[in-house]
Amino acid sequence: MAAKVSAPGHGSGKRGRMDVTADPNVIPFIDIMLVLLIIFMIAAPISSVDIHVQMPVSKIDPSKRPPRPTWVSVNSQGGVVRVYVMNDQVAWDSLGERTIEAVRTNSPQIADDEYEVKQQRIYIRADADLPYRNVVRTMNMLQNVGFTKIGLVAEDRR
Repeated sequence: MAAKVSAPGHGSGKRGRMDVTADPNVIPFIDIMLVLLIIFMIAAPISSVDIHVQMPVSKIDPSKRPPRPTWVSVNSQGGVVRVYVMNDQVAWDSLGERTIEAVRTNSPQIADDEYEVKQQRIYIRADADLPYRNVVRTMNMLQNVGFTKIGLVAEDRR
């Protein structure tokens, strides 16, 4: 505990006594924390080991990398609705075929399996001012070629 020293006659009215305060003395705590910090700063580089050990080879196959996402973007420029697969502008009638090509390019490990290609998720991005019927038209064209996992992307404003 800490003590408050005051001149006699000033304070609580008790002569010759010091007033006791309830404030904890944190200075020893800070000193101990600084000493521990210095010890850990010195000991941390020492804990790294420079001994070479030949580790056994793993018999487990590594997991497959997830495929890159395939994006279909729809926007309106000057009243004309344009559709893009990844970064390439495509015509509406070739949207399905170009999306299949983009999935095969993004996922070469499944490029030969037609079923797996069409099981990949397709993400659709659209302008906020674009009429929703154009987004539905894009989704319908992708569903016509066999894509069933279609996600709509929105801006995260958190």
